Amino acid sequence: QYHAASAEGSSGINAEYGGLVRCHPNFRVIFLANRPGFPFLGNDFYAVMGDLLSCHAIDNPEFESEMALLRRYGPNVSEQLLGQLVRAFGELRAMSDSGTFLYPYSTRELVNIVKHLQAYPEDGVTAALCNVLDFEQQDGDIWDTIVSIFHKNGVPFGAKPVTDIAQR
Repeated sequence: QYHAASAEGSSGINAEYGGLVRCHPNFRVIFLANRPGFPFLGNDFYAVMGDLLSCHAIDNPEFESEMALLRRYGPNVSEQLLGQLVRAFGELRAMSDSGTFLYPYSTRELVNIVKHLQAYPEDGVTAALCNVLDFEQQDGDIWDTIVSIFHKNGVPFGAKPVTDIAQR
């Protein structure tokens, strides 16, 4: 509730509404939230707010839309590499949806990889991918699957976890 005395003369405040601020009829709020459950362990947004708001789940963009977005973040990253990354991430997402992986690899991670490639092209694709995917090295089977997905899609990603190389 808004204190009417502090907003005397302000537009939108009306004693008829008990000192509440009236919203414009076209007012909208957009919340971005992760899906409920592991690995985020956050609130189930729909269960908490679903009866108050009109909630809409939005999937990751389709191939061409994701490509257009990534071109904006990485204008100097090759079109071929962008396509390979989008296809690989599509497979990772499908594996998450099927329960093979717990983490739902999103456009956010893909954008971070492309931003890395744009800012530090000398690092190469392996460093950019490891910057986002390094945590997965803790599970050898998951790591091997991730590496194989990138290889299958033509992305030259390191075959051995960095930790294995460092221990030699």
